[in-house]
Amino acid sequence: METFGKLFGSLLAFVYHCFDRIVIQGYLPLLTRPEHIVHFFRDVHGIYPITKQALAKRTREYQQWVEAFARNRRIPIQWPDPNMKKKDIKKEDFVRPYCLAMERRQRFGVYFIFKSLEQGPTFRSVPPKYPTDDPDYRILHRNRSRYTHYYFYLRDEVLGPMVMCVGSFLPFQTTYYLNGHHYIAGELQRRSIGFRKNDNAFLWVSDVKQLQVRS
Repeated sequence: METFGKLFGSLLAFVYHCFDRIVIQGYLPLLTRPEHIVHFFRDVHGIYPITKQALAKRTREYQQWVEAFARNRRIPIQWPDPNMKKKDIKKEDFVRPYCLAMERRQRFGVYFIFKSLEQGPTFRSVPPKYPTDDPDYRILHRNRSRYTHYYFYLRDEVLGPMVMCVGSFLPFQTTYYLNGHHYIAGELQRRSIGFRKNDNAFLWVSDVKQLQVRS
């Protein structure tokens, strides 16, 4: 191998490996089963019976919190513009100017929030089929329905630009979308290693060994 390198080293191209798209599913362990929801409402918050109105109230409170969070920090929050699809504009392209503005200010955190109506896990409250000793008794079922999801576009100090999607209905499931190239770019910048990057491709790096290490 050493002889091969000596003879053809000038003709060899450096190749690095990196996870481009990384998707991580997140959940709250104590809000995943019907009995967890009963404990959360009845024992923790003193709410009983656990009706569909009680479940809907929790959703409204979270949605109001998100709206207040965006308003107080002057973060744009909106539904996708229908013209985006007609003009073939991806969400990532639409929010890119906001991310670049945050980079210029050397700030980290949320810079844009998209709302989306999507299918997701929920809980459904129904009265029992037959009478019980407890007139307030309700049966909670796992269910799937369409409701508002929030896509938080944020710039993380370590991971770089990423997206966090949060469902606004119990169990508030989350999904994180990461990009390995953003992480590597941040690692190189923190070590003052020069590079030129086009989207998800490194076109030039001043220290290829460090690129390999960070990959």
